[in-house]
Amino acid sequence: MVLCGNSGGSQVEAFDPNALGRCVRLQGVGLRPGVTSGSVTFLDRPSELPQPVLVLAQGRREPVTRTFAGYLTEERVVPPEVGERSGGVVGGLDSDLFREGEPVTVDGASGTADLPKVEEVRVVTAFLQRRDRRILLLRRSARVGSFRGAWAAVSGYLEDSTALGQARREILEETGIPPEACRLESTGPRVYARDRDRIFVIEPFRFAVECPEVRLDWEHTELEWVFPDEIRRRSTVPKLDRVWAAVAPQGEPSATPPARRND
Repeated sequence: MVLCGNSGGSQVEAFDPNALGRCVRLQGVGLRPGVTSGSVTFLDRPSELPQPVLVLAQGRREPVTRTFAGYLTEERVVPPEVGERSGGVVGGLDSDLFREGEPVTVDGASGTADLPKVEEVRVVTAFLQRRDRRILLLRRSARVGSFRGAWAAVSGYLEDSTALGQARREILEETGIPPEACRLESTGPRVYARDRDRIFVIEPFRFAVECPEVRLDWEHTELEWVFPDEIRRRSTVPKLDRVWAAVAPQGEPSATPPARRND
């Protein structure tokens, strides 16, 4: 659980992310209306949820109730321990996207969380899948700028006018497979992955291919066609398993089939 407490009063004006040079807006699920700005506090147990406290506002004689009004949760329903003690509630966002003490604005109506001191990096990730259900994993070289040695799918920064156009371009550059040899099978919702003061906003794709010859460029040193459950056994770029889940075929097994017995 992640809690955002305001600095006094139950509602404050959210910042405009377009007015800042370094910020990111995370799209979650709006669970309860209300806008609150404050700092992030992590809670491990429901009993740690703070009660409202009384403070004496400057220039006023009467005490003012300060509430911890913004609440973030990985769940998609309002947690029962929150009760009526919070204002805006946003769900569906991983707690590892946030850092203790950093500023955040929670908007429960739109289901967003804005981080003003974090850089947004938009990327595409494209899985190539053969008819035998195996997907292509690539090992990043020592010449790339991040996640050296990690396994990944085809990926790259979003520079094209469309995410789909960028995905096709990256496939050609990183594997040598032309666009006409790749059939788009599915797209998925954005996946967020945190790396220090950056958050990668990942646009996922899955393409069907036959049995193409893959020609690696300088960004990768190895390739393997593996069954999807192999992703969790590898050292990969952040959230690669979540990106696959966003585009995986519904109802299709992802596990490696058992070996045949020779009786």
